[in-house]
Amino acid sequence: MRKIKRNIEFIIIAIAFIFVVVFYYYGNIDGKLFLGLLASIASIYLGILKYKIENDKIFKELFTDFNNKYDLKFNDLINELKSDKKRELNQTEINLVIDYLNLCAEEFLWRQKGRIPKNVWTAWHSGILENIKIKQVMELLKNEIITENGRKSYYGLIEELGF
Repeated sequence: MRKIKRNIEFIIIAIAFIFVVVFYYYGNIDGKLFLGLLASIASIYLGILKYKIENDKIFKELFTDFNNKYDLKFNDLINELKSDKKRELNQTEINLVIDYLNLCAEEFLWRQKGRIPKNVWTAWHSGILENIKIKQVMELLKNEIITENGRKSYYGLIEELGF
């Protein structure tokens, strides 16, 4: 079923191609119309392929960018906070945690736009839920979303997380 869903465009194009050939074979359409329909089907198929390739390129860029940002800017601090629950954050670290929350919101925004596949979002969502369990992160998040405008500034992520 998953393969069919992934290839539905190809299946529809193949069915259209078969219909055109059958109609031509039984004399329901002339040669010029037959060639025009085949060219149209080919153009539609190539357009779909181009769209999928572009979508994959955009996803790869987003995926790479988000993961690089996390690895370079936030991973070390998040891991340190997981192991030291009593650690006081300095202003730079507070800003980093807020930047992390903004990164999460940006990831969610791109998921909402259909650019992040469900399985990738599920993994990121799970990581976000784990990271906001960290005492210092949770405190900053709660402070960020005290007001309605603060909640809105996260593009709906707060509701997605169940807050």
